[in-house]
Amino acid sequence: MIRLLYISEATEGITEDAITGVLKSAGKNNPPLDITGLLVYGGGVFAQILEGPEQAVLQKYVKIMGDRRHRNCRIVYITTTGERIFKDVSMAALEALPMELEHIAQLDAHRKDAIPADAFTDLMNVFFSRIQALP
Repeated sequence: MIRLLYISEATEGITEDAITGVLKSAGKNNPPLDITGLLVYGGGVFAQILEGPEQAVLQKYVKIMGDRRHRNCRIVYITTTGERIFKDVSMAALEALPMELEHIAQLDAHRKDAIPADAFTDLMNVFFSRIQALP
C-alpha cells in the first residue's frame, strides 16, 4: 500500500460545486479500488492525499492529472505504508486554514528534497483530527 500527496493549482476559483463534484465522484469510484484520502483546498490550491494499493493509487493519480478543474499537478510526497491515516474515508474535503496552506507550500517547495516522514505525517494527523471534529 502507498500514500501519495500531490498539489495542483485550481484553473478557476474553487467553488462548492467543484468540491461537491470531486467528493461525489470519489464516493462512487474509490471504494471499489480500496482508495481512501483527503482533499484539502484553498488559496487557489488543491492538495490531495490518496492511500491504497500502489497500482490503484498511481492509476487514479494519472486520471486525476487529466481533470480540467486544475493544472500543474505534482507529486510532493509518496511512501509505502502499512497503515492508513484516512482508513474509513473514501474521500473527505477540508478547506485549508492559512497555517496549513503555509505547511503545504513548504512541502511543495522541498518536494525535490528528502522530506522528513514526520513532517508529512504530522500534517496528515492535523488534517485527520480536523475531519474527526466535523459534525
